Amino acid sequence: MKDDYGKQMMTIRKSTVEPIIRNLVEYFGIRKVNTIGIKLANKCMIMAGIAYNLKKLIKYGGNQFWCAIISLLDSFKAPDFY
Repeated sequence: MKDDYGKQMMTIRKSTVEPIIRNLVEYFGIRKVNTIGIKLANKCMIMAGIAYNLKKLIKYGGNQFWCAIISLLDSFKAPDFY
């Protein structure tokens, strides 16, 4: 990390990626990925990221977002949904 570009990328990574990984490890319990293979491990991390983003949306989106989720779930219960 001797050049300016490397220092700039490390600063960006510290502020964007690292806090999310820390939250997944500390609060979501993603300490170990119990899968075999990179594809399944990638799927596990994507699902953890989706859960993290949904939690943030529910927390900050308020009642309007919650109503949209309920209506979406009701459409999945419809008999003509395949």
